Amino acid sequence: MSVKTSSAERQRFYERHQAGATYGEIATSSGISVGCVRYWCRRQRAGGSATSRYRCGTRGLLRRFDPRVRYAILRLRLEHPRWGPGCIRFHLARRRSLNGLRVPQLAQIGRYVHQWPRFRRRHQPPAAPGQRPQQPLTVHQRWQVDFKLGIPLADGAQVNLTTIRDPVGEVCIAAQLTPAGPVGHAPSRVTLRQLQAVLRLGFGRWHTLPYEVQTDHEAVGVGQAREAFPGLFTLWLIGLGIQPVLIRPGTPTDNAEVERCHQTLDNYALAGPHADTLPHLQQTLYRAVQELAYELPSQAAGCNGQPPVTAHSELLHPPRPFAPEQELACFDLQRVDTYLANFLWQRTVGATGEISLGDKRYTVRASSAHSQVLVCFDPTQRQFVVFEATPPYSEIRHRPARGLGVAELTGITTYTGHAVPQQLPLPLLWREG
Repeated sequence: MSVKTSSAERQRFYERHQAGATYGEIATSSGISVGCVRYWCRRQRAGGSATSRYRCGTRGLLRRFDPRVRYAILRLRLEHPRWGPGCIRFHLARRRSLNGLRVPQLAQIGRYVHQWPRFRRRHQPPAAPGQRPQQPLTVHQRWQVDFKLGIPLADGAQVNLTTIRDPVGEVCIAAQLTPAGPVGHAPSRVTLRQLQAVLRLGFGRWHTLPYEVQTDHEAVGVGQAREAFPGLFTLWLIGLGIQPVLIRPGTPTDNAEVERCHQTLDNYALAGPHADTLPHLQQTLYRAVQELAYELPSQAAGCNGQPPVTAHSELLHPPRPFAPEQELACFDLQRVDTYLANFLWQRTVGATGEISLGDKRYTVRASSAHSQVLVCFDPTQRQFVVFEATPPYSEIRHRPARGLGVAELTGITTYTGHAVPQQLPLPLLWREG
């Protein structure tokens, strides 16, 4: 147990040491440690005092800054929960009450705010690994779809490549280039209508609808993940009787065949000095898809060195015959309604009494602001029904569904004969003709 010494005792330590006593003799007779005696003797010999001085300054982050600065940072963050250090520092400099005071740097503000859990960013838990989708067994059972973004051209533009591949038929179903902005900027994303156009290209080229379409978790395909509401692309597939299939999050190897198809198309058609303009390159790509399917020997395991159509002749026998002009007749809105009726969504009502479903907002009621509600879809009336999230789950309001009609989901109202881009004629046509 440590023993506290007074100023007078420390002075006596120094006097005895000056008289010839050693540190050890003084410590033994006084019942304290040798280090304590030595410290106070040396301090007084150097001209210091025998009195202890305790200094306890302001502790914590930003302790060297004026308390008004720390208060202003917290006040701004509480008033604006989504402001980052940059916005906070900008408004600190504009406060008259802080004129002439030193303002912290961005990293200092970030660390200061981050010390409170309520201000920390909430990280989403990692998604469960899940199971790989079962592999298709027949031709045209499943088409894989994927994108390659930001391919630079010689004219300074960028394009996106959308590719569709049949993993069983080992053939590129269709491929399409779309504008993605100038080189040097982040490429724009593939839009819903562009994605639909590529699939329609495949429908028309092979005269069939697949049973399944497999994609990754791009927002254009599945909608916003945080909304847990099906995207318009998913609903379009459902309306055509096509089952959407998703790969595991962060696992592109589940889409390995179409990923490899990107590389094949890039090496065969896109790379080289001819990659000058989008229209020219698109025609080159169309010819490449044609040649790879019907003429060029394939390295795929099941083709045995033959072109895919020769090795898999069933590619030319559509299991679900389809023509582009038949899309509106094939599209069944009742299938979409039945699909939506299987969901139950939980939402937090906003400050204005609204909730979001997909890209649409629906009014609930102002008195329900900040409360939890449950939402389901009524297929008979085509409307969303809002319930309280706690027993007895009382019904709050009905809201007609918006943006879920045939025109919104398909992007077409009547067939004009030019709904989809046309490719070169199939060899099937001119061989049999």
